[in-house]
Amino acid sequence: MRLAIGILLIPLMLLMGCQSTEHHAEALPQYTFIAHDNDLQRVELAQSKALEQGKLLLVVMGAQWCHDSRGLAGNFSDQTMQPILISRFETVFVDVAYFDDMHSLPQKYGYPAYFGTPTVMVIEPKTGQLLNEAGLSKWQSADSVPLDEYIDFFSTIGTQPVESLPTSPQLDEFIDANVAHLKQGFDYLRPIWAAVRNGNAGDSKELQAVATEVWQYRTQLQKDIIAMKQELAANPQTALAFPEYGKFSWE
Repeated sequence: MRLAIGILLIPLMLLMGCQSTEHHAEALPQYTFIAHDNDLQRVELAQSKALEQGKLLLVVMGAQWCHDSRGLAGNFSDQTMQPILISRFETVFVDVAYFDDMHSLPQKYGYPAYFGTPTVMVIEPKTGQLLNEAGLSKWQSADSVPLDEYIDFFSTIGTQPVESLPTSPQLDEFIDANVAHLKQGFDYLRPIWAAVRNGNAGDSKELQAVATEVWQYRTQLQKDIIAMKQELAANPQTALAFPEYGKFSWE
């Protein structure tokens, strides 16, 4: 039965923000997603250490079940990446389990939610500025990113000033409402997923349908938020056209 459940979950995993299928390298132990009760304190401690040591803070929110999270961990473990990461970053891996409500962590650094796994945040420790806001979604397909792009990005991020993307009261209101709706989607999905993992194969069709719907919403929402912020950056007076997504099918 466990093997059958595992086979049923394979296509689902491809919908949970982990869409690549390439083989990933073996990861070093420090790049493992392990549950902790004090993730916020762990991140705050790492931020303090980064500031003391003149490094950047690197927070990775992911999960061991996620192919792209493991792919990123494998690339981080590459002998070419190790000197870069060790010299430039204080790194914290945060386990989000099965889309637990951990949105307060990215919100601490000005990002509205974690929309997929892995969510990779590079943070200037003194100001708390998120340095890779515009390109953050790229790393949610981390196993498909070539190693040379890892090397280039993590070697250069933070060496030049980066302007934070602007927002507006109307955009903030749009973000708050839709992130709250996304949380409701995660909350609805989580127990169905748990039931299937516990052997209730009869719930697998519902899980597939719900996961697909949540995936479509969260990926589009993230794209739309960044696009609207970039519109404001180009023209602060622009009148934003706010998309409407409607309700989930089960609401």
